[in-house]
Amino acid sequence: MWLVNPLDSPLLWRTALVVGGILGGGLLAILLRERRRLSQWRRSELFQRLLTWAWIAPLYALAVLGGRLTTLLFVSLMVIQGLREYASLAGLPKTYRLVLLALGLLAAPAALHSAWAFYAMPAVLLLGATLQPVLVQDPQSGVRHLAFAVFGWGYLPWLLGHFMLIRLYIPGGDGLLLALGLAVALSDVAAFVVGKGLGRHKLAPRLSPNKTWEGLAGNFLGAAAGVFLMRFALPEELPWCFAPSLAAAVAGGAVWGDLLESALKRGFSAKDAGAWLPGFGGLLDRIDSLVIVVPLAYYLAKALQGLA
Repeated sequence: MWLVNPLDSPLLWRTALVVGGILGGGLLAILLRERRRLSQWRRSELFQRLLTWAWIAPLYALAVLGGRLTTLLFVSLMVIQGLREYASLAGLPKTYRLVLLALGLLAAPAALHSAWAFYAMPAVLLLGATLQPVLVQDPQSGVRHLAFAVFGWGYLPWLLGHFMLIRLYIPGGDGLLLALGLAVALSDVAAFVVGKGLGRHKLAPRLSPNKTWEGLAGNFLGAAAGVFLMRFALPEELPWCFAPSLAAAVAGGAVWGDLLESALKRGFSAKDAGAWLPGFGGLLDRIDSLVIVVPLAYYLAKALQGLA
């Protein structure tokens, strides 16, 4: 359905209890950590991140459970802001940015039409995009801008469009999206906490000096915890092996997405993708894991759906 009342979903209240408990525990942990300087605890980076999570979580849940329209609007918002930040990082000219944004907004609606239309779109757009450097006639940077623009479309609108594929073509897809949201969040948080406290061995020093192998273990622990806590929301039609496979896909995809965005920022000599989210930086700095995890989860679910 295009619009439904998310308050009628039994998933909403169970999810609210889980997420509320985690946020409450996080606040308590921050207060204990900052107990010697309580007058400044609200200015800490950890509290800013918790505050950002506190408004992202209900927005995400309501968008997923509100029907096709709210999910589409949510994905479109991520695409718009993500492309704005990416185009700024890549230094794309204004004409390229406008065309990229317009084409980017077509990916998720294509999934609403049919899965075939969604998969056919990249070939059609790539063919049309090759006209741009020809028409602009810029031999110095036309092809370079084309390459960055095409990658940007595939990286954000097309990969994030799998959000709609899960919503539409996986039975119980709304519950799976809720589980993915928490699993990705806890994977990132656990990687940060474990890496900060125990990290000794660098994972990819040339891309992200703060990433460690110990933090990678935290990724897997957090992803497993998220999937376990949200196991009630996973599609019942999928076999028992889906949950552990999903946890591994979330953890691996989260690291993959994080390092990919780090490579982009290093390549474009930027520290953060933007300043849109307090405590995190840009939206890309927050959804880099989700961009990779969502397609992995979709194809994993489809594969196991076929086996079932």
